[in-house]
Amino acid sequence: MPRYFFDIHDGSFARDHEGVDCADLDAARRQVKRTLSDFAKDFLPKDGEQHSFSIVVRDEQNRSVYTATLAFNGFCLENPVAT
Repeated sequence: MPRYFFDIHDGSFARDHEGVDCADLDAARRQVKRTLSDFAKDFLPKDGEQHSFSIVVRDEQNRSVYTATLAFNGFCLENPVAT
């Protein structure tokens, strides 16, 4: 089973040295989606209104094969329009 490595970028960089065995790239992509979803629950910005999380997936040959980004952008509306 191929091993994929999930490097995380969220204002800093965390290189994955262990990796995860996944059946194929589709399985690795699903893993990225679950991981980004977990980040959204656990790491939304507490001291600001913008934050993004990116994951770059590398294969066993150290090639980047997939990337995904989840962004949070909050904006206060000074003059909200009633609907």
